[in-house]
Amino acid sequence: MDEGAVILIAIINKILQFLFDPFRLPVSVAGLKRLAGFEVLTSGVKKYVACSECHAIYDNEAAPLCCTSPNFGTAKRMLERWVADGLIDDKKLVAMQKAVEKVVLPPDYMSLGTRIAKGFPYMKADEWKSWCLVYSPVVLRDVLPLSEFKNWIEFVNACRYFTKPNVSEEDIEKGHKCLEEFCKGCETLYDLDLLSPNMHLHLHLRQTMIDFGPVYGYWLFSFERYNSVLKNIKTNRRNGFKLTFMRQFIEESWKGDFVHRLLKPMHALACFEIFDKFITTNNNTNTNTYLSHSFSISKYLEASQNISMIIRGNEPLPPSTLPLKTRPLSFMPKHEYDCLVGYYQAAYKNPQISGCKDVIDDSPFVNDWIEMVKSVDLLGQSYKGCIGTNGRGSYIQAYFTEQTGSEHAYVGEIQYLFVHNFRPTVSSLTYRNPHSSQHVFAFVKWFKSTSDKTRELEGVELLQDEFYKQDFQSILPVHRILLTVAIVDYKTTKNVNKKLAIPLPKKIYY
Repeated sequence: MDEGAVILIAIINKILQFLFDPFRLPVSVAGLKRLAGFEVLTSGVKKYVACSECHAIYDNEAAPLCCTSPNFGTAKRMLERWVADGLIDDKKLVAMQKAVEKVVLPPDYMSLGTRIAKGFPYMKADEWKSWCLVYSPVVLRDVLPLSEFKNWIEFVNACRYFTKPNVSEEDIEKGHKCLEEFCKGCETLYDLDLLSPNMHLHLHLRQTMIDFGPVYGYWLFSFERYNSVLKNIKTNRRNGFKLTFMRQFIEESWKGDFVHRLLKPMHALACFEIFDKFITTNNNTNTNTYLSHSFSISKYLEASQNISMIIRGNEPLPPSTLPLKTRPLSFMPKHEYDCLVGYYQAAYKNPQISGCKDVIDDSPFVNDWIEMVKSVDLLGQSYKGCIGTNGRGSYIQAYFTEQTGSEHAYVGEIQYLFVHNFRPTVSSLTYRNPHSSQHVFAFVKWFKSTSDKTRELEGVELLQDEFYKQDFQSILPVHRILLTVAIVDYKTTKNVNKKLAIPLPKKIYY
């Protein structure tokens, strides 16, 4: 342990003593590892073997005859069958590739590049995930016969339910029903040699999830990419390096959890910011932050799903989101500024809120200065504006109330993210908290929807290739973001440009 770390721990322990807290940090590396649980974690690190079919990881030299992680192995098996049956040939593979040349994926989904046209060579687990959830619903509709396509979508829907970051009992039941229909369809549509032990295991997945929780808790796909990195490191033929590297990786991965879960419940809230320095963060920030200990995960998750819940944009954000890295103050363009004034008038139900062009005495005033934010990380899901980027992370979905009173999820493109300071009243007892004036927004252009429901079966929404006129609803509190979205350029049979939107689960890591 270096001298600086020892001094920092001594300072923290002294602060704890002043605050009459009995907790003390160990001053040795071994003591800190025992406290954090690192010894238990790293002592179990050893070499494993990945299954070549589905990329599950085993502790012996050969995968078992019956693989217990079936979903992505099934995707490969189905593709091979379609090729063998002549449903997909080289010409169709090229056409499929062309159909998704301009797909824009969320940041945590792997692009397939040219793998479709090449016949899906050397696909990894995260690439099969992208194929199942994003690419296949788009490209297979015009390739497979309708009965085979509908059967495949049952499998896709099961993957959508089971690979969500948070899975309810209702999701498990719906996913199980989809797998039942998929397996029954395979019995009637294909030769019986298609059916494998994995497909039988599909029907046991429901009970496995009830017993052990969501699949990401025990499917080790997330380690596959790191295993690839480890295998390519030049070790000068020294075998111990990979294990040492993995132990260090686990320590780095868990230190954030150590700080938030072990130290945060302590009564010494006054010194929590010092503890937070243990986590690697970017300190180039110049924005005020919310009181993170007032954050409620349940209220935050409800905000994106319950349109009747009052959300103005100044509610607490997840502690991991803060501090926000902002750019220097800048003027908001006039038309977009008018949208912001209109938003505040609607959000606070006060038409007297005024802007620069119509200042009203003794009324709340909206200034036109904003701090733009390059990206915002919300519970592990990253969002950013499309300006000056490739668009990944800028396509979202959010609920709005229609004039008829019904709710509809609209798809939009984030232009930029920004922080704005505003107080709703000149003098108010309700909003005296100095942090409540800070609002975090996304400026969004919303795609025009269509009445065309021809892609509804596969969970794909057909949109016009143009936006609604910008108004106060272009100002979206980041709390309201419902889902991330993959976008594909699409041309109809009448040569009309459209957009295909594929809503995808957003990450929830807390």
